[in-house]
Amino acid sequence: MNAFQIALLLYAVVIAAGGIMGYVSAQSMVSLVNGLIAAVLLLVGLAISFKNPPAGFGLSAVVALALGVFFAYRFFTTGKWMPGGVTMILSAVAFVLMALAALRKP
Repeated sequence: MNAFQIALLLYAVVIAAGGIMGYVSAQSMVSLVNGLIAAVLLLVGLAISFKNPPAGFGLSAVVALALGVFFAYRFFTTGKWMPGGVTMILSAVAFVLMALAALRKP
């Protein structure tokens, strides 16, 4: 497992944990379901990255971008750093890492 794959695994775990925290703190079933769906998609990207790194990291970059855009919207409409601002920044970092991993030469 390389550094990009480790970063992707950690990002998936944090996204899943965020969905669970949203459910526990606000009884938000939408947060739980969407957080788990996003985490599963990221884990699928991780699995694909072992055989086809550009495809796996590309999928993960798309998911990170979608999450980043969603949480940027949430942050700029509510002004709250948690979860909007933190997840926006985390997703931006993950997007850059996944895009770099997808585009790098083997």
